[in-house]
Amino acid sequence: MFVSKQFHPGEGSHIPVLIKVLQKTDGPVLELGTGFNSTPVLHWLCAKTKRKLVSYESVPTFWDIAKNYITDFHEVHFIDDWDKLDLSQHWNVIFIDHAPGKRRVVELERVAQLADYVIVHDTEAKSDWHYKFSKGFPAYKYRYDYTDAYPNTSVLSNFKDVSKICE
Repeated sequence: MFVSKQFHPGEGSHIPVLIKVLQKTDGPVLELGTGFNSTPVLHWLCAKTKRKLVSYESVPTFWDIAKNYITDFHEVHFIDDWDKLDLSQHWNVIFIDHAPGKRRVVELERVAQLADYVIVHDTEAKSDWHYKFSKGFPAYKYRYDYTDAYPNTSVLSNFKDVSKICE
């Protein structure tokens, strides 16, 4: 399926953070919202060791693409109601970048005690009117903001000091 879309470099601004965090960890990874950038990067970072990767997508067009990554180590699921997502397991890394954007803060708060590292995209202050991340950030003890690329990406944790995670 061909997806017509105009691209700009900022769409992959979270890639350096994903790479750094995944290289420093080795446990299961949860991706909330697939994409042209995050899904291939996460898939290939997990492939060599067959590290468990589970991706969820709610947009049919992105689901159609993401399901091509299904392997023995990478599950990809379509979800039509984020409230029904079972978040009872502890994850090493959770990446949040799903639609609708206003829903991201809900999952940010839901997973605060469920992951060593939570990575969330589009965290720059000028986008807070839409994402409302400032409401979810206080649920975390540690926070690192990657501002070398726009849109910004943040790494949060209640278990690990993330102050030097991307060095």
